[in-house]
Amino acid sequence: MAAIGSSALVAGCDIDDANSTADPGVVLPSLAERYARLTLKLAKHQPSLVEAWFGSAAWGDGARVPVPVLRSEARALVGDIERLARDGTSDLTEVARVTYLLGQIRALDEAAGRLLGESRTFAEEAQRSFGHAAPPRDAAALDALRQRLSELLPGPGPLAERHAAFRRSLAVPPDRVEAVFAAAVAWCRNATRDVLPLPAGDTLTTRAADEGGWAAFSRPAGPRASDLWVSRRGGADAAHLLQLAAHEATPGHHAQHVLAMADLVEARGWTERALTPAFGPHRLLAEGAAEAGADLLLPLPTRERICAEVLLPAAGLSPAHASRLVTAERLAADLGMEVAYIASDYLDSSLGTEAVTIRLRDEALVLDPAGMVAFIEKQRSKVLAYPLGRQLVHQALTGTTAEERWTRFRTMSTTLTFGRIMAAA
Repeated sequence: MAAIGSSALVAGCDIDDANSTADPGVVLPSLAERYARLTLKLAKHQPSLVEAWFGSAAWGDGARVPVPVLRSEARALVGDIERLARDGTSDLTEVARVTYLLGQIRALDEAAGRLLGESRTFAEEAQRSFGHAAPPRDAAALDALRQRLSELLPGPGPLAERHAAFRRSLAVPPDRVEAVFAAAVAWCRNATRDVLPLPAGDTLTTRAADEGGWAAFSRPAGPRASDLWVSRRGGADAAHLLQLAAHEATPGHHAQHVLAMADLVEARGWTERALTPAFGPHRLLAEGAAEAGADLLLPLPTRERICAEVLLPAAGLSPAHASRLVTAERLAADLGMEVAYIASDYLDSSLGTEAVTIRLRDEALVLDPAGMVAFIEKQRSKVLAYPLGRQLVHQALTGTTAEERWTRFRTMSTTLTFGRIMAAA
């Protein structure tokens, strides 16, 4: 979880929002402040709800408020935002803002319910948290992915064993992980300058750690800054480090953070976006846009070229492996929805830890199935955010030209809504 910042970049509002027929441009600042304050209060009970806060430090001060009281406040706020949404507005920026706030406060209500001991199925939790649930399982499509991977990696033994052996044989040595990851981040930043320009002065710092349990993560470090961490113990290969670089840096989470701060918080005064939450539609769209953005920036031939020319040599490994490595990594990544289906079975039934570990290894081809089980137990339906968010963002980009695609992607990455294109600032 990212540390809560203290810079007061946004100001509060004391406007009475009880009148739902008021001008949305007048009422929204008050609703946004209530959402931000309420999220910070609930985060005192569950710190993982908030990754960063760059608004007034005073909003996070004070003693804990009982969760039932916060639940009542959340439900009252849901009602107020729903009334505003029903009134409607022709301003596209206000539509995006209302959509974002409504999804987030509904998810916050769900988070409060979990703290109070409420239990739901995986699908119910996802629907209430994200506004979306997993599509029906397409067994034929998943089998086809495994078959393609099996043909790519022929030989004796089960596919899971062949896949794991191949990927591990090309794992970047621990003492070279930081350099390879930094090279991948630098390449992605340079490649996005024209298609997704960021505000002047943005900075990224890459660091390595010896912790396990995660491969990489980003942490907002300021209005224009992010810290990126990569694990030396994760056993990642060059193809996966390239994917992580695009996901965590640009066009992924770093881009989302600095664009929201510049375009929404500073230019428009959207208080709620000074907060980086780890829940709700924000999480779904943030992870989905980070995944889909990597797909846009890094088509398969580009991935192969970068791995062959830059990353594998930096890792001290032969570039001859680039094509098979990149293809194997992408096919395995496309099995992400299978992970969500297995997680659903695990959380909704009496399926044991050993059984789910085997399924994750053999059916989803997860390289660290025990680590994934731990992630599922902690994050629950959030495991769905990555594959489903990616799918939804790609659907929203369908039918656009290359130039339109990046314009629409920028808007979704900034507003984290699927709404129409945001009006020019």
